[in-house]
Amino acid sequence: MSPSSPANRSRDQRFALLAALALCGFLLIVAGLMRLQIGQHDYYQRLAQENRVRPEVLRAPRGAIFDRTGLLLADNYPSFNIVFRPTPAESAQRMPVTSGWLARVGQLVEGDTTRLKTLVAVANASGQTAVLRRGSPFAVAAAVEESRSDLPGVEVMIEPIRHYPHGELASHLLGYAGEIGDQELEERADQGYRPGDLVGRTGVERSYEEVLRGRDGAEFVVVNAWGRRVATLREGPPLKPVPGHDLVLTLDLRVQQAMEEVMAGVDRGAAVAVDPRDGGILAMVSRPAFDPNEFARGLSVDRWNELAQGGSNPLLNRAIQGAYPPGSTFKIVTMLAALRAGVATPATRLKPCSGSYAFGGRVFGCWKREGHGSLDFVEAIQHSCDVYFYQIGTRLGLPRLEATAHAFGLGDRTGVDLPQERKGLVPGEAWYQRRWGSHMRKGLLLNLAIGQGELLVTPLQLALLAAEVSRDGRPLRAHVVQAVRGVDDFRPGRPSQPGVDADETAWEALHRGLELVVSAGTGTAARVPGLAVAGKTGTAQNPHGKDHALFVCYAPVEKPTLAMAFVIENSGHGGSVAAPLAGAVLRRVFGADSLARPPVVQAPDTSKVIRGD
Repeated sequence: MSPSSPANRSRDQRFALLAALALCGFLLIVAGLMRLQIGQHDYYQRLAQENRVRPEVLRAPRGAIFDRTGLLLADNYPSFNIVFRPTPAESAQRMPVTSGWLARVGQLVEGDTTRLKTLVAVANASGQTAVLRRGSPFAVAAAVEESRSDLPGVEVMIEPIRHYPHGELASHLLGYAGEIGDQELEERADQGYRPGDLVGRTGVERSYEEVLRGRDGAEFVVVNAWGRRVATLREGPPLKPVPGHDLVLTLDLRVQQAMEEVMAGVDRGAAVAVDPRDGGILAMVSRPAFDPNEFARGLSVDRWNELAQGGSNPLLNRAIQGAYPPGSTFKIVTMLAALRAGVATPATRLKPCSGSYAFGGRVFGCWKREGHGSLDFVEAIQHSCDVYFYQIGTRLGLPRLEATAHAFGLGDRTGVDLPQERKGLVPGEAWYQRRWGSHMRKGLLLNLAIGQGELLVTPLQLALLAAEVSRDGRPLRAHVVQAVRGVDDFRPGRPSQPGVDADETAWEALHRGLELVVSAGTGTAARVPGLAVAGKTGTAQNPHGKDHALFVCYAPVEKPTLAMAFVIENSGHGGSVAAPLAGAVLRRVFGADSLARPPVVQAPDTSKVIRGD
């Protein structure tokens, strides 16, 4: 059969037809793919983008805070936040924000529609979720959930919010945590903060922000064109949030409660209790106080202005930020400086006190106008005789007085682990030279010796002074955090002050004098039956109003476990105002019914109180 036979030609024609059909099919597939990939690229890309994966942050709870016995001071609880999630920027569909939508949302969240409109506009422009209402009641959250189908973009988010179960108690020491601001977000851009995160503002919350703050988790969800959750992505488990570390404070809640209760009637002032064994702060009160829960829930502008700009300034921690003349509490420093320098002994008697002392053409008065008569050094501290200490001041000189004050840490920060502590002031020759351009006039020593003049101290410094005196001058580091759970090598810092070196005779004389202050001197209102208490009253002159009342003490004298300082602004004499408050706390802590029931703080019987500074 020849190659060009009819059968061969027919087979070649069929093959060519099949090949043509196959080529046409392939070309159709290529054309379809080109149509999908090029001609309809935008359409299918839009469809893919309208159903996409979105990460959702799982907020990490802040670490809890406990007192030294394990009692809770701060924790977290779930909060219902009403939020607006903007439509994805790349979505072809945009959610219309109508006046009806705004009115309905405003009614549900009980918010101003003008404010809501601004929040929504900012959220749509930035793509960030906006919080319309934080800490909503359950009824509001339930109503929003029921209306979600009619309110695109509005959701309920459950997040941990800071909670302080005791309200105002220890508010200045604990501080508060508030929502991070826009400027802070820019400043902390490299630290992983997000809009809506809580950040410590004051107190322990601020000092230990990095420890208390946890690490947020995340889960990935599929959302539709309106930004609504469709499903949770199941490719891999969600990243669980890691809570922050818990803190155990040196604070003793029972001592704090006792001090809070006795300070309840104080308009402005502060009180601090320190453990003389290690410098741990047992209690810290500042008046007026505030409720840190307000900041966790969110403040109105009016309420913030009331707290921040009010005349009483409740946000000021007067225990570490208030600087006051120490008054006669500073006579502790003057007496020890004189005994160290050898300018006097415990038995030294100087010119008898007649109620005043003439020096340099001026007359300096004693708080007791009729005078104290002839006193030795121990009796002078017992009765707080100004005239005796005027004479000691002129003998002592400024350098030695200044050196002893600095050895106790006065004039410098204690190093306590709380923010914004003030240094106070112990002026020296160089300070007077800078201020006046001349050497200090010797007459100023009379005021400095009794704790007046330019001297300034904080209540914490006074409490630490009392604690260090009870330890014969050994230095202490004030601190509020005892342990960080999960951190084994946490230790408070070393004392920054050198401590005071004096012989045993000097310390015995000082302790005896301070014990006599309480048992039979100016501080008898602090007496507690069966308890040996050592203390010192003070009345600091105030150019802006009534005198400040002060009192420092430690107890029991034989083995001190508590040292305290009270500063009550514009209230009068330390012996009749501050000492009774200290006595009430001591009775509550060391009495037979120790902390079993609230103390009854009565006005002191002024007929039995020795008035004095």
